[in-house]
Amino acid sequence: MKHSRITLLVALSFALLSNVSGQGFVNLDFESANIVNDPQGSYPWSVYTSDAIPGWTAYIAGTPVSDIWHNEVPLGAPEVTLQGTNNILGLPLIQKNYFVMLWGAFSNPAGGSAAIGQTGKIPLSAQSLVFWGTIGGMQVTFNGQPLTFLPTGVTANYTIYAADISTYAGQTGQLLFTDPYYTNTQGGPASIDNIQFSSAAVPEPSIFSLFSICILFLLWRTKWSSKRMGCKFQPKKNFRQNYKMFRIKNRPAHSDNSVILSKN
Repeated sequence: MKHSRITLLVALSFALLSNVSGQGFVNLDFESANIVNDPQGSYPWSVYTSDAIPGWTAYIAGTPVSDIWHNEVPLGAPEVTLQGTNNILGLPLIQKNYFVMLWGAFSNPAGGSAAIGQTGKIPLSAQSLVFWGTIGGMQVTFNGQPLTFLPTGVTANYTIYAADISTYAGQTGQLLFTDPYYTNTQGGPASIDNIQFSSAAVPEPSIFSLFSICILFLLWRTKWSSKRMGCKFQPKKNFRQNYKMFRIKNRPAHSDNSVILSKN
């Protein structure tokens, strides 16, 4: 009888832990990355999507792609990138070793979006969906239904966002993160890490937290244009142009360098 009770308790504990972590969803912190370069890829930094972000599908303009970029940044075209140590911009890591960045097309509405998606079951106990990063102009949906994220915390390197997911608890569907095209004054690239399903409801952010988030976001946008690239560029110039200048000046020349720069 005692053995049966212990077995039952273990089973119940396992079920509860499964609900917290997210049934069916995997690699929510992107730490399952295995960097394998695609020798047939368009660029030296092209890596296989299935190895770099296992469990996820990468999309460019709504079409699945077999390659994403590792530790690089596009100049104008939409791209899904996995950033880690030694990334080209020297970006600080968010949680552990890797995070995803989504780059919609720059200043070109017809250029397309960048997205990652995964299909799974939301835990029955889930009240909110949380991620760490920077939201930029990113849109998040579950089964095609938009989720509204609120900032609930802030650090020097990232913001904590949360959305009410209780309506979809227990349902199976696609969780999709999409960054559409953006301009100097609208939207922006998004970074994503440490996605979690939480049994806690979305907390209301305080006035002080909102003010702090606004200040840090403005500082973050300024850093994109200057300090994080190690260049003496003026913040008023757009990031993509600054980065193009930075890469030309600081990367070793490739035999197909003119092709690389002209494609983006």
